[in-house]
Amino acid sequence: MLTFIVTQTGIPQKYNDALISKESEINFAKTQKRGIKKNNIIYYVENDLQTISAYKSNKLKWQTNVISVCGQPKRGEPQIRYVGYNADKLLIVMGKHNFAEIDINSGLTKLVG
Repeated sequence: MLTFIVTQTGIPQKYNDALISKESEINFAKTQKRGIKKNNIIYYVENDLQTISAYKSNKLKWQTNVISVCGQPKRGEPQIRYVGYNADKLLIVMGKHNFAEIDINSGLTKLVG
């Protein structure tokens, strides 16, 4: 009997490469993609659909729970529906009509509407 043992060095990544988009936006109604890769940083929506994590070189740079910071949306499910990449921020749609922005460098999150 032959047994193979596979090991991985370093900190294991927390995202699935197959779910990373090269586009500047992901709309959960239209795609199974969960993250955006820009400038060697991956912005990834975690399984709870409320948390966004930024990974650089497979290491966590920052993480924010958009629903916890901004509060429950007035309408719709308390989850992220859309992520758009802008030069210095991520634009987030959660619930039906709530909007948030996340600073791409710090993860600072704020409700904008």
